[in-house]
Amino acid sequence: MIEIDEIEINRIIIHRVHKKTDSEEFGFAEYSETLFSFGTLELDTLKTRIGTAFSKAKRFFKLEIARTEDNSFYGYSRSIKNANNESFLELSKSISDLLAMSHNKKTIPAGLLLVLDGYLHSKHFVLVIKAELQEAFTIKELDNQKLIELVNDLFLSPAKDFYKIGFIIEDTNDLTPPNDLYSCYMYDDNFSSGKRDLAEYFYNDFLGFQTNRNDKLVTKRFKDDLFQFIESNVVSFDDKRGLKNAVNTLYRENTSGIINPQEFAETHFPENLLRLFGSEIGSNYPTSFTKDLTLVERSLTRGHLRLVDDLKIEGPLDAIDNVSISNGQNFDLERFRMQIENGEIRQIVTIKAE
Repeated sequence: MIEIDEIEINRIIIHRVHKKTDSEEFGFAEYSETLFSFGTLELDTLKTRIGTAFSKAKRFFKLEIARTEDNSFYGYSRSIKNANNESFLELSKSISDLLAMSHNKKTIPAGLLLVLDGYLHSKHFVLVIKAELQEAFTIKELDNQKLIELVNDLFLSPAKDFYKIGFIIEDTNDLTPPNDLYSCYMYDDNFSSGKRDLAEYFYNDFLGFQTNRNDKLVTKRFKDDLFQFIESNVVSFDDKRGLKNAVNTLYRENTSGIINPQEFAETHFPENLLRLFGSEIGSNYPTSFTKDLTLVERSLTRGHLRLVDDLKIEGPLDAIDNVSISNGQNFDLERFRMQIENGEIRQIVTIKAE
């Protein structure tokens, strides 16, 4: 738990990062040349908003540092600790350049980048916030009052959600270097349980973090991958439903708290699917991982059946268990007529051939 109320903010600066255009390989950064000062009330509001973002378990994730070069976010963050204000300004410009280079698609929006550093219980941290920005202007066009109004609107207004936050802090632990000396986190306001991953351009290309050891994300991805694998490679409707139920049972009832992908596959898949599982799914996951149901809890109470490529039935698992599918090979019209008449079957749905 990060005690945002206890943080001491040292310096703040704000740069603008533009989106990619057709003629450029990526976006570009436009720099401020002076540090930005919040009043006491505004600073408290900023802390509160950061704390609110960090409390959202489905959008805030502990990640691991992957890129450690001097010109990475990690490298610049380390240098900021002992930097004077002039050096802080230059390092923050380099950080904004990293974000600009991550804007390698026109769909990635422009924004203001707030870079700040400080201490939490004597541990130095660097925090960056990107707020999406649609207005067309340059920072040089803004006088100080207009910039303050814009910052208040983007970063302090409760009507606006933070877009993306990166956070790196000194933190001694048992992981391998450099994660044994630092912890890193990301908040992604656009993330939802329907998405497979956080915004890769931000956590990977910009921050140099990796997500493949976050238990919340790994738990979700493995379930999604298993369901897709079953849907694509198992022919029988009843077998598909049985295997998906086995996945849900693993997630709901496994008491060890540990999921072993290979063990599940060996228990439930025949030899031909076992080999395919190993190459398509198993190789993408560790031998085992800790189960964290934060992102999948709701899905464990609901299911869906794919009828044809673009049509599916979705609902509570108990209701889905009452659905069966028959095709021309096993369709017994007389038997179905009797089951409808005696109330055993409530309804039959037909799908016309295209």
